[in-house]
Amino acid sequence: MIALIIIGVVLVGVGVYLTVFQRAKSANVALEIQAQPTKTFEEVKEALEAMQEYNPNYRELVEVKGFATTNETVRTPYTNKQVAFYTAETIQVSETTEEYRDSQGDRKIRTTKHEDRMSSEESSAELLLKDNAGNEIVIETNGIASKLDLIKTHDHLETTNPYGTNYKNDPFRRYSVYNVPRYGTGHRIIGYKQVEKTLPLGGALYVLGEAYMLANRIWIGPPKDKKQPFIVTTKSEEQMLKDTQSSQTTSTVGGIICAMLGLALFIIGIVKK
Repeated sequence: MIALIIIGVVLVGVGVYLTVFQRAKSANVALEIQAQPTKTFEEVKEALEAMQEYNPNYRELVEVKGFATTNETVRTPYTNKQVAFYTAETIQVSETTEEYRDSQGDRKIRTTKHEDRMSSEESSAELLLKDNAGNEIVIETNGIASKLDLIKTHDHLETTNPYGTNYKNDPFRRYSVYNVPRYGTGHRIIGYKQVEKTLPLGGALYVLGEAYMLANRIWIGPPKDKKQPFIVTTKSEEQMLKDTQSSQTTSTVGGIICAMLGLALFIIGIVKK
């Protein structure tokens, strides 16, 4: 009965988190999207340059739109497609088959599947946001690629791994290699999953982030205030608002269900204790 009480308390906690904190986070994103007027590149530049004399480190939350590009040729490692930005990873897919005895002492066979990341890589070239006049803004990506709303454009299982460690000694690549666990007897490798996520070259981008000047260029990156959103996406502003509203609804409904179920288990655990 103690287990029911503990599970109940955990579910109530999850419900409160979803209903209060997660919903509030989505609501804050929606509010910022609605509150921020879309600025032209010239407007952003004028605002930043006007503040340079008073505060060289001045940063301002802005909403801008343009298309994704780069000044270098960027090709994905697995499919060799030219893109504006990419991340790629290799995942070893394997399984372990083992014999065990169940609670009645009978021998059984079970197979456990494993997916272990072997390597990851991301574009090293600058991701640029350009407007129709050719003006450009540099989008921060180094170390924060996971914050970008990338499109999964390749997910394929290969029997061999041609890219597992080829790039790790190249200093011009943002490449990482990970240790894969050893599973011992009964283990076999099924294949290597290769995944690419990209931003299409020339694709429309919506960007909401903190703009600042660096070496006479405009950059946009995550706000210093972690409560403010950082969005780089191929979705339109309208679609982003729909997504955040849907997220609020999901968080509210899911939170209420978790809280009610948790409360019910907690009461049952108390009664039967």
